[in-house]
Amino acid sequence: MDERPRIFEGGPGVRFFNVGTHSLLARPPGFGKAARDLAVDGTQMLTGAPNFRDLGGYTTRSGGHVRRGKIYRSSQLSRLTDTDIETVQALSLSATIDLRCAQERAAQPTAAGARSAFEHVSPKPDTDFIFNRIFAKADRTAEAWARSFADFYAMMLDDYAPEFVAMFRAIADDHLPLLVHCSAGKDRTGAAAALILDLLGVDRATILEDYLRSSMLLDSDAHFENMLSDAKLDLYSDLPIECRRVMLGTDHAYLDALFAALESRFGTTRDYLLHHGLSDDQVATITAAMIEPTTRQADVISA
Repeated sequence: MDERPRIFEGGPGVRFFNVGTHSLLARPPGFGKAARDLAVDGTQMLTGAPNFRDLGGYTTRSGGHVRRGKIYRSSQLSRLTDTDIETVQALSLSATIDLRCAQERAAQPTAAGARSAFEHVSPKPDTDFIFNRIFAKADRTAEAWARSFADFYAMMLDDYAPEFVAMFRAIADDHLPLLVHCSAGKDRTGAAAALILDLLGVDRATILEDYLRSSMLLDSDAHFENMLSDAKLDLYSDLPIECRRVMLGTDHAYLDALFAALESRFGTTRDYLLHHGLSDDQVATITAAMIEPTTRQADVISA
């Protein structure tokens, strides 16, 4: 039996934990402290977008580190404070990849002061196609929706390929620092971030840790529980509470489904990018720009 925890978000200050086949509603010791601790150590950068964070700092299998200050990931940016906007402006973002559909962008427009010079927005008018293809026929239970959500992660490799490829092209073209975001910053952005880290050689356990971190950070977002209705995603906003918790949660099984589909259909993230038109040189440019080598590796390169 897989004993890794599954996290489903409830209301503020409440999480629904599922371990194996046993579920419970609980407030574990120190609950809520994790998000506050993240804020103290600097991980939580913006008050109005708690899931905004630097994707850098992780160790790669080659011994290098993902460079900090190059790629940021976030939720939507419509509720930024004046201080938040000053923080974003200080990052000097060169590009933004907005994975939200037109409907979401209209409902929650990015704060004017947080926009970058180069922006790539998803051309999708709405996300109804996801609901109709994957969720419409699912039983309205948490278990059925969790299975469907895993299917959604696998299908993103095709349905969000244009957006993901545009993101990697922007990195290859040195549009850095770059911000990638969606509405919550956990699913579409989570998949995008996972592909970036995988290409750079970060191990899967660390990628999963980065992905699951969204649940801790979003717990401090007072607006998160209303995300589906606020973004005008009406097909999702009327769901039973147990299905809404799945939609608002993170689960290792979702990321497992993404990577299982990637490996079975393409092989590696590098192969995925080559399949979609990037060149070997562009992939090499991305890794060179994003990986800070060890001192020894840097000495070999300079020699």
